[in-house]
Amino acid sequence: MLRAWLRVFLTIILLTANAAAQNPVKLDRQTNRTMDQQLGDVNQLLEAGRTGEAERLLRQLIPKPEEEAVRELGIFSFAGIHDLLWALTGYSYAGANDYANAERVAGERLRAVDARGAAAAGHLPIFLTLMAEVYRLRGKHAAAYPLYSRLNQLWFNNHLPAEFQKPTELGFVECSLVRGDAAAAESISRPPVDPDGSYVGPSFHEHIFNMHVVAMEEAGHKTEAAQFEAKTDAESRRPPAANQQDRDLLRARLLSARGQDAAAEAIYQKWTGYWKTPDVLGSIDPKESLQIRTVALVGYSHFLSVHGRTREAQAVQSRLAAMGCRFGMCE
Repeated sequence: MLRAWLRVFLTIILLTANAAAQNPVKLDRQTNRTMDQQLGDVNQLLEAGRTGEAERLLRQLIPKPEEEAVRELGIFSFAGIHDLLWALTGYSYAGANDYANAERVAGERLRAVDARGAAAAGHLPIFLTLMAEVYRLRGKHAAAYPLYSRLNQLWFNNHLPAEFQKPTELGFVECSLVRGDAAAAESISRPPVDPDGSYVGPSFHEHIFNMHVVAMEEAGHKTEAAQFEAKTDAESRRPPAANQQDRDLLRARLLSARGQDAAAEAIYQKWTGYWKTPDVLGSIDPKESLQIRTVALVGYSHFLSVHGRTREAQAVQSRLAAMGCRFGMCE
């Protein structure tokens, strides 16, 4: 998941920055250590789920978006750390179903980046992705679609970092299906091939293969979709049930977007009760196993929250916390 990657990457950067700050030749020792420590405090608050406190501290340390100087964006630069912390703040709000605050944080940063134009282009993908994902989670596909379109254009121009490509593809296809553009969704979701044109199997690409099955169905190619589904399950490194869950959860989101909430909820309820123990996934990596066993709960929590069923959503969040997840992140 993108959020998990951002958090791990931030931890590595902060550790590197702390090590560098101990070298008086390279950096102002006292100043940088103090800033590093406080940025580390923000990260710890985010990890503890104390997002509001983290945001307040972050606003003391980092200027308002419109006042922050445009700097060269490097992975170990303070500008890069700032972006990661603000993005994680937005994702933490969204993961806790606090969409209003997630949208506020994302919108504030995105507007500031857009206002800077080409000079701040390197800062665009992280906040464009955050805003698009928040809209999608809220069921605001019409608002999310143009943002995913912008991300796709960045990708086409080789300006979209690899870590943002998967959420861009998933989000754009989902929004296209909600819009009724199944032909485009089917074309976009077609699985990759090797540079020589040879077939690439579903292992480690299950998300795109499963999404393509649903897109084919939506485009009216049900026989071909069933054949492709069987081939995917036969060649995947994951149990067929894990792939079926991916396909069903996309169907649930589409049903909900079309006002068929009862049918959508039935899918969520099926899969939230399916995975009883970790050992059903066999030799799958433990982190991936946890993600498979919790993805339906995360989706159901958002479904309940968007439909105003706050107490039920909180109960699902409690189940996720008991499994080691916080605010939509299961690591």
